[in-house]
Order: sequence, then C-alpha cells, then structure tokens
Amino acid sequence: MSGQVKRHTEERMARMIAYTRAGTTPFVYIPLLGWDDLAHPLLSVVTALAATAEAAWFFRRAWRSGDLRDPLLIWGDVVFCVVVMLVGTRAAFPADRNVITTEFLPYSLVASAAMGFGLGFGRRAVPGVAALCLSWPVALYPHYAIKVVSDLLGFLLWYAIAVLIGRELRTLADAAEKAQDATRRAERLLAEQERLTMITRHRELTHREIHDHLLPIVDHVAAGQHVDPGLARAARLGANRARRFIMDPRAADELPFEQLMEEVCDAYIARGLALTSVILVDGDPPEEVGEAVAAATREALTNVLKHAGEEARVNLFVEAGPDRLEVVIRDRGHGFAAGQARPGGGFLRTFAAVARHGGVCDVTSEPGAGTRVAIRWPEAAHAG
Repeated sequence: MSGQVKRHTEERMARMIAYTRAGTTPFVYIPLLGWDDLAHPLLSVVTALAATAEAAWFFRRAWRSGDLRDPLLIWGDVVFCVVVMLVGTRAAFPADRNVITTEFLPYSLVASAAMGFGLGFGRRAVPGVAALCLSWPVALYPHYAIKVVSDLLGFLLWYAIAVLIGRELRTLADAAEKAQDATRRAERLLAEQERLTMITRHRELTHREIHDHLLPIVDHVAAGQHVDPGLARAARLGANRARRFIMDPRAADELPFEQLMEEVCDAYIARGLALTSVILVDGDPPEEVGEAVAAATREALTNVLKHAGEEARVNLFVEAGPDRLEVVIRDRGHGFAAGQARPGGGFLRTFAAVARHGGVCDVTSEPGAGTRVAIRWPEAAHAG
C-alpha cells in the first residue's frame, strides 16, 4: 500500500492534463470558419485532423500510464505543438495569421502546462518552454501585434502555475502517505496493546479463579483435614466455576457486583466460615473496580480462615453505587499487634490492584480484639 496515494495523485494530474488537451482540441477547427479568408484551407483541415489524432494519442497514453513524467508523452507533445504553430499558421495569409490562426494558441499552451506538471522547475524544461515561446513569434512573422507579448506570457504562466500546482499536490500526497503510515503503525501498536491486555486480563482471571476458588480447597484436603459437607459443597462450586471458566473465560466477568459479592460470601460460608453479611448495592461500580475489590475481599476472608479459624465470627458489610464503594470485613479472631504481621503476597497483589484504581485498603487489629479490613473506592470520597 506504500506509495498508493502518490501514484493516485500522479494519475489524477495526468488525467487533468488529458482532459485539458481534449478540451482545447476544438480550437484548431475555428480557422475553418473563415474558409474563404484562408490562403490554404486544405492545410488548415490537415492541421486540425492531425491535432485531433495527436490529442487522442496524448489522452490515451496519459490515461494509461498515469504519469506525466513520461518523456515520450511530454516531448512528443511539445514537438507536435511546435509543428502545429509553424505549419498550421501557413494556412492563413501573412496579414491574417495574428487573427485567424491565433486559435492554435490554446492548444499549444497545454504542452507548457504538461511540462510544468511532469518536469517541474529545472533545466530539463527550459528547452521545451523556449521552443514553444520562440515558435509562436516565428509562426506569426512578419506581422505582430502587442497581443504577442501576452501570448508569450501565457506560455510562461501556464508552465509556472502547473509547476506550483503539481508541487502542492505532491506535497499533499506525501503528507497523506505519512499520515497513513503513522495511522497504520498506531493501529498495529493498538492491536498489540489490546492483545497484551487480553493476555494479562486472562492471566489475572485465571490466577483469581485458581487462587480464590480452587487452591483453598486443595490446601484444606492436602492438610489432611476432614472433608465436611461444607467443604464438599465449596468443592462442587469451585469445580462448576472452573468448568464455566474453561468454556468461556468471560463468564467470570459477567456477574453484577451484588451477585459477585454474594458468590464470595456463599463460597466462604460453604467452607465453614461463620459469616454474616449485609450487601447494599444501588448500582454497579466500574467493572475493573468491582473485580479488584472482590479479589481483596476474598483475600481478607481467606486470611480469616487461616489465622482466626473457622470458628471465628465474621461480619461483612458492603455498600456500593456507580461512583462509590465500601467493604468492611470485621472478625472476632485472635488479632495481632501493629507491626507483628506482614501482609503476604495475596494481600500485596489485591490491595495494590485496589490502589491502582484509586481506592484504599486499611487493616487495623489488636491482640484479642480481632481484625478489621476496610476497602474503599474512591479514596477521596471516604477521606475524613
């Protein structure tokens, strides 16, 4: 696709000149209207027919090649226009050449414009422009009028204006191609970023499903503990979640926040935790925020099981809306002194995820008084 805009621009410029060449061809027939005033009418007929043939050749070649930098196209047209001016004007009497055969001028001006588009400013165009400018006074010899000055200026202006227009069009095409290249690079980068985001997202979901729903059950069984009905129920729930996740990883993301938190509560109650919950949701928070808070809540409840024991009573309070969220986990376990325990890998990961989304997690505990974990989003909404 590289260079396509430039190529189309060259094709359009070639077609513009081809249209102009075709449009100026009828001018060479105008001298035939003064048939009785011509010195050699048949010469005027031959000139008109030859100009028509040359215009057809020019149009076909310019249309097919789509490139005005074709040397045969440019120089063939210049040579023919010189011949038309020098020979075609012989059809009129010397005194009438500046009146009757001046209609050959529009046809010849197109050659000057074609050089401007095809050759641009430079030494290569000088012979062609000079040949056109010199041929016209020779064709009008021996009778001149002040109009010949404007005629010669026409050759120069058509050439110069065509050069400037061609330069602007090519500059625009070059800028368009650079913009397209930049857009394609940005699209490839965006696609790669989306791919990496999907991979990271899938890894996070897989980690969450394994860490929050399967590993606790495996750890319980590996420790040789009794498989009670609650654990068996939790195992069945975990197996069902795993099957759904394998079939469609997106299924883990499709739950409303209230249902997501209810599943968290059910999973830990099934594992034997004495959990009492109050869930008040009047609107779902952003999906990524809800997932991060749910993961942090699971981690907090897992720590209750590990450190406070299944017999510890736990209260879970959830209040959420589209622009706010607060979760408080309060247990009546053993508690710990400040600085006595360091948060493990699960806490570090899940709490950091909440912080990345603008939330905050606070842990307070005292020996013998249990532990309180508060998760809030956004942090500023609950400050003070």
